[in-house]
Parts: sequence; structure tokens; C-alpha cells
Amino acid sequence: MTDILERFRSAAMGMVDWSDALTAMMSVTNGRIGQLAVLNTGGDLLFNMIVGCSEEEQIAYYAAGGPDPALNPRTRALTMARPLHCITDDDFISPEMRERSAIYTGLFRESDVPTCAMVRLDTTDGLCAALSIHRPAARGSVDPVETRFITALAPAISAVVTASIALGSAIDQASLVTAESLVGAAVMLGADMRIVALSADMEKLLSAGTHVRMIRGRLVPTCQRAETELGRAFAMLSRDSANWHGAVPLTFPDAGPARPLIADLCPMPGRFSGPLSQARAMLVFRQPRTGMSSTSNVLMTMFGLTQSEAEVGRLLAGGIQVADIAARRGTSLATVRSQIKAIFVKTGCNRQLDLSILLRPHCEPI
Repeated sequence: MTDILERFRSAAMGMVDWSDALTAMMSVTNGRIGQLAVLNTGGDLLFNMIVGCSEEEQIAYYAAGGPDPALNPRTRALTMARPLHCITDDDFISPEMRERSAIYTGLFRESDVPTCAMVRLDTTDGLCAALSIHRPAARGSVDPVETRFITALAPAISAVVTASIALGSAIDQASLVTAESLVGAAVMLGADMRIVALSADMEKLLSAGTHVRMIRGRLVPTCQRAETELGRAFAMLSRDSANWHGAVPLTFPDAGPARPLIADLCPMPGRFSGPLSQARAMLVFRQPRTGMSSTSNVLMTMFGLTQSEAEVGRLLAGGIQVADIAARRGTSLATVRSQIKAIFVKTGCNRQLDLSILLRPHCEPI
């Protein structure tokens, strides 16, 4: 028992992988698959650490609705279970009902986990955390000795997981403060783009409701197109966060006449050891540069233009001829043409008409 608890503590501190603790637990409880999962109040799966099953089995778990209490009796039983008390299938579903359950006759039978020992951990903030040991048919039903063993370990494991979640939240908050000081308003997004944490400036932005809003705990852009693009980018990063490098730039138009804002969506690293974080991605809004027009600010941010190039691009998009741009800016025609060539390179355009079409949506009327 002491060795298993030490492995859980080491995993929470990042000294070993969480799978190491789960494997140790499985070895003394006759498990084939070990699972440490945490759901939020909306039923979203925040963490799902599994050992002992293949990637195909994990995909099948989601496809069969494993996290959904309406489809999986085990998940439903855990959401209603008394914390720190081990339960088995026999406690909440009869053998006859199992034969009529799609997930029992399908996924559980195919994965050879007809029985399970589970304990709901005592966590804070309305989260439902659970430790599950899924057993093969050859091991038979869970006996009382194993049930008492898991129940005895539950309080200590629960304390470790709770502390790990709290530490993960603290680390997320520190990351937000750093991002805000370096770039701009920032928000951590968890499953289904629910807001996990946000910086002080982000709170002000949400309160203003000009570019983004919070609806039922989720971040929702005021522009439908921006909402679609954010959802697509979030799904892409969540699906392939381990192999994703860099950030996805996104534009958030204002619901009114003000300028749009530019933000970067960055994937949060998956943590297989150490503090548990609910965040899947961080969205950071770039602070506008001062001392220039709003349009130039946006063009500089979006396309990496210099201040002079942004001003030239703004005038081109407004329908001003090259000669008139040179006159307005007090520069030579050759200088303006050189700046336009530089803008072509940075935007990927080859003609002034294409450039004007590209830039115009981001420019205020001249």
C-alpha cells in the first residue's frame, strides 16, 4: 500500500509518469486497464489517463460514449457514488441489464473488461474524479478484499489528485500573468472551449462584450465567422497537440465599429506526470501598438508589416493611387513601390488589386 501511494505522490510532483502509479495499482487488484479520469460539471472529460489498452481501444471508448453518463452505466454510477467508497458493477447494474446494455455487450466485451472496481475521489470545485480498475473475464468478479483495499487507499489518492489539480490551476494562472505582461489579455480554454482561467485584462474584454463573450462558461466570439474559425482551430490543436508547434493566429472583429483584435491560439502541453491542468489551449490577444492608426496596428500584427508598410497598405486598400500615396507621405514614388513589393512578399499577393482585396476588410474607411 505504501509503495502505491508513494508512486501517486511522485506522479503528482512530476517525478514519474501517472501511468506508473496506475500500473502499480492494477498489479495488486487484478486489473487489465487502469484509468484516472476527471469530469467537470458539464460532463466534459478533463483528464483521462489510461494504461493497459491500445490506441484503438481508446478510440472505441470515445466512439461508444464512454464518458457519457447516459450511455455508460459505469460513468453514471460514478457521478452518483458516495466519495471514497469502492463500488463494482454488481452494486449498480444487474447481470440481466448488462446483457441489454450496448456498451457492456459491445465495448466491454470486446475489450475483455466485463467487471470493474471504481472509486469516486473527493475533489473540489464540483469536479468528478475517479479511479477505475477494469478487469478481464479470467479474473472473475471483484472480491471483498480487493474492494476494501481500494477503499482504504482512496482518501490518500484523492488528496494527491486534488493537490495536483490545484497546483495545475496555479501554474495555469502564472502562465496567464506572464502571457498578459508580454503580449496581451489571455484566457485558458478547457474541454469544449470552456473557460478554465483568465487574466485581468481578459476579464475586462469579456465584460465589454465587443469581440468575445462568455456564454454558459464558454468563450464565444461576437462574430460568427470568428466563432467558426476558433472552433476549427481549437479542434485541430486538441486533436494533435503533441505534434503541434507554434500558434494559430485568429482575427476577432468587433460587434460594433471598433477595430478587430488579433489573437494567437496555442496548445497546452499534455501532462503525463506532475500537476494536472484542465487547459487544452491558451488564447492570447496581442496588445495594439500605440502611436499609429488602428488599421496600421492591425495590418502590422496580422501580416508582419513595418509601420511604413502598414500605412502604405492602408492607403492602397482605401483606393489611393501610388503617386498620391507618395505625395501624402512625402516620399518618392520609388520608395512607395519598394514598400509595395515588400508587402507583396509578406502577404503572398502579386497584384495591387489582390492586395487591396486582402487588406480592405481589416481597414477603416479613409
